[in-house]
Amino acid sequence: MKVVEETRGTRGDPGSNATDPRGAADVIRLLLLVDRPIIRDAIRALFEAAPDFVLTADRDIDPAVPDVGRAVPDDVDVVLVDLQLRDRDGIAVAADLVRGCGRPGVVILADGADDADVDRAARAGVRGYLLEDDETALLMAGVKAVAAGDAWWSPRAARHLLAAYRRVAAADTPRRDPQVSGLTQRERGVIRLVALGRSNAEIAGELLLGRATVKTHVSRVLTKLKLRDRTQLAAFAHRNGLV
Repeated sequence: MKVVEETRGTRGDPGSNATDPRGAADVIRLLLLVDRPIIRDAIRALFEAAPDFVLTADRDIDPAVPDVGRAVPDDVDVVLVDLQLRDRDGIAVAADLVRGCGRPGVVILADGADDADVDRAARAGVRGYLLEDDETALLMAGVKAVAAGDAWWSPRAARHLLAAYRRVAAADTPRRDPQVSGLTQRERGVIRLVALGRSNAEIAGELLLGRATVKTHVSRVLTKLKLRDRTQLAAFAHRNGLV
């Protein structure tokens, strides 16, 4: 695990809840809600060693409480929530924080980029999703980005999120009638204008065709598509994205 490997040998007491006295305005105040000792200590050691961060004491915050957001200090910039909290689902805690805190950015810390977890985290409104085995630079950059008001998703988590979005988009996209592929460009143009309410004379003027030619085109597409009249043809055009 990269975050553990890179913090071995760090001096000090990584399990302490003492707040660093640094108070510069540009310092990022980070609250850890991570109760797996090895991961918590490793993450704490990483951020305590960085001059841009101050860790906020978490001794009075119980993630198992539904309104946990009320216990978060006002000066916290980012809350890092372990997906695998001992007493409560991490994403449920994150959702409570998003609803209850408002200002701090909420970030999930996970051991993997499972499709279901990534999707639930996005729906919960978190602004970041980091992985334990991300490079240290990515972890730091992610927390900084969220503190600045941006979003940051680990590349693997982002790929899962995009894949989920594509699946939803594909499911929402109406399937075209196979008959559309058999229409010529001229026929599609005529159908589009019929769907827009144009008369044969108006279609003839726009396409520079004779009225009789337009009438023939309309008659042919009605026969080809097995439709009864111009109203059904207009509905077909709208249903299949021809307008």
